[in-house]
Amino acid sequence: MIKNFIKITLRNILKHKGYSFINITGLAVGMACCLLITLWVLDELSYDRFHENAPYLYRVEENQHYSGRLFHVNVTPHPIAPAMIDEFPEIKDASRYVESGGRLFRYGEKSFFEDDVGAVDPSFLNMFTYPLVKGNKESALKSPDSILISQDIAVKYFGSEDPLGKIINIDNTYDFKVTGVLKKVPHNSHLQFNALIPYEFLRKTGKTGDKWSSNSILTFVQLQKETTMEQVNRKILGYIRTRVPESKTDLVLMPLVDIHLHSWFGYIKTMGAVQYVYIFSFIAFLVLVIACINFMNLATARSAKRAREVGIRKVVGAYKSHLVKQFYGESIIFSFIALLFALVIVQMVLPAFSTLAGKEITFRVAGFQTMLLGLIGISLFTGIVSGSYPALFLSAFQPVKVLSGTLTRGSGAARFRKILVVFQFVLSVFLITGSIVASKQLNFMKDKNVGYEKEHLLYILMRGGTKDSYQALKNELIKNGSILGVTGSESIPSSIGSNSSGAKWEGKDPDFKLLIGHNRVDYNYVKTVGIELIEGRGFSEAYPGDKKKNFLINEELLKVMKKDSAVGERFSFFGCDGVIVGVMKNFHYGSVKYAIEPLVLVLDPERINCMVVRIPPGNISANIDKIKQTWKTMILSNPFEYTFVDDDFDRMYRAEERTGKVMKYFTFLSICIACLGLFGLASFSAEQRFREIGIRKTFGATVPGIIVMLCKEFLKLVLLATLMALPISYYALNNWLQGYAYRIDLNIFIFASAAALALLTALFTVSYQAIRAALENPIDALKCQ
Repeated sequence: MIKNFIKITLRNILKHKGYSFINITGLAVGMACCLLITLWVLDELSYDRFHENAPYLYRVEENQHYSGRLFHVNVTPHPIAPAMIDEFPEIKDASRYVESGGRLFRYGEKSFFEDDVGAVDPSFLNMFTYPLVKGNKESALKSPDSILISQDIAVKYFGSEDPLGKIINIDNTYDFKVTGVLKKVPHNSHLQFNALIPYEFLRKTGKTGDKWSSNSILTFVQLQKETTMEQVNRKILGYIRTRVPESKTDLVLMPLVDIHLHSWFGYIKTMGAVQYVYIFSFIAFLVLVIACINFMNLATARSAKRAREVGIRKVVGAYKSHLVKQFYGESIIFSFIALLFALVIVQMVLPAFSTLAGKEITFRVAGFQTMLLGLIGISLFTGIVSGSYPALFLSAFQPVKVLSGTLTRGSGAARFRKILVVFQFVLSVFLITGSIVASKQLNFMKDKNVGYEKEHLLYILMRGGTKDSYQALKNELIKNGSILGVTGSESIPSSIGSNSSGAKWEGKDPDFKLLIGHNRVDYNYVKTVGIELIEGRGFSEAYPGDKKKNFLINEELLKVMKKDSAVGERFSFFGCDGVIVGVMKNFHYGSVKYAIEPLVLVLDPERINCMVVRIPPGNISANIDKIKQTWKTMILSNPFEYTFVDDDFDRMYRAEERTGKVMKYFTFLSICIACLGLFGLASFSAEQRFREIGIRKTFGATVPGIIVMLCKEFLKLVLLATLMALPISYYALNNWLQGYAYRIDLNIFIFASAAALALLTALFTVSYQAIRAALENPIDALKCQ
């Protein structure tokens, strides 16, 4: 039977090459899109699942309560890991993970800043599966001066030498002995590092603490196999309050395998990265459905051509079930042929798709068996869906009517084809609208005024012992007439992540708890960065009394204080007790995706981590060269590295940018697939009305009139689809935009653009066949029997 199905299918393909090409191409492109997105989704779902202990690993997180508002953080106090092991038998092991910041590595004449350096407890290597290609994981981190390096770092510093036992100097101060080489960390690990050092080393540099009220590190725990997360969550909920009675903080566990897709931070629980999995999966489904609709449409459109075949088969004894199986079989064979072409397409475009996705995506992500079952599943789904209506419709033909010539085309099949065309373009218009909105939202965030001039503003991280040279370097740069301003801060201008509670001011309700962001800065920070003041002044050398005493607050904090004016008000916060000297107009010190929260600046030049420099908009390269020369003159041993603030903001929106590009490409392909089907239907319609067109032309119909007649039918369907798609698009996209604190307005022009694009594309597709049919010689049509 299968052999017979294959034979009949191949005969039909060869007999109707044009329609077969449209069917196979549409299905192949749709399946290729589905496969690409499936590979991406499987990769996203695979994060952190390679660890042998993955089902038992969790990150300890906090829910902090501030006067009715919940603030969720992913960091914890330093002493919590060893304390939890001692007090909770359900916890088998625990480890701290500290991003130790940029470190200057030096070996011989080679020196580079390395950012991805983690400080961990020795238990880290037993809990997580990060294997060593050299060294012993049981003893690799026992000594405080030991270091594990990645294979890339090993080649970078040691070349072909054996790195074990070699000494790497860090920050021109500390010597570390290489005790192991780490296998490359998989890209689907949410922890990414190039080197690991012992947590105990941080005590030498004063980067640890015993305070239970200060949160700054990641804590991971491994539960006993018989223990559930819910059991531990109930026991640790109020654990912080046993150490800090006045605390309003609750502990909660986050499964390691959920961190990549479901992690969140702040006041509002967002969907996180999992929203892109939903969006892309939905797009893959839509594109595949659009391709299946093409097959159904063309199969039912050509039903009359196969009516005699159905009639003869029934006369010689075929049952309806036999015919249903035959047509389903043909559809599935079509699907598997399309799958072969789809695999070729995927193999060709996978490198480009990986570049677009920002990571390497391969067929290995799911394993051979899973991938094989997935491919078979997609093919069967496509074949069954696309062949459903043709199989049921064609098999229902009555042999008497077929063979007697009394079978009429009827309105049922035509009506169903129209419904499918409308549904197909509803999906296409929805994707077009989504693509336009995603693009506009991204451009809105990138172009939004952040509250200061982020262009021509750069910062230099003061690491590797360069902090001591900050003031001298600043003074030297100020002498350079081409530098507009030099200042410094603890956090970089584009990402101020530190916050704390405990602020006091006159008239504040003692029970009111507020979380306030804070940043230590140098003199002239406001002027150099370009922050606008709505009241008061900034920190200046003319007011030495500002140091570690007075405050600058933002407009948002002024609103919380419920005061018309705050300058001169007593204010206590962050260990300082003084007055507010200025109120800054609100500015974004993080992603534009999130609302601006209260912020305080404190003058503390001794706690500067980065130098901020404002250069003129003229010759940027020349000005950077001058800064570089000054750096090299004063800081001989450390490499010169800088970052522009506007580049930081661009990097914040990489996920949205990639989503927008993927949506554009797949929207374009979905339109192409829909138009491919429309092209086939238009061709079939012109063929069916060949004689009618000849008669009309004989009686004086003009070519433009014929073209309008043939296009009008299809354009009505596309217009109806557009009118149906727009309210659906508005509802879905409006809900999606609610995840952004600052967002575009869904105005009529967006939907008008989507409608116009869909109609013009359909018109262009149909008009080709319409013009071709209208230009045919009527004599050829009238002499046709």
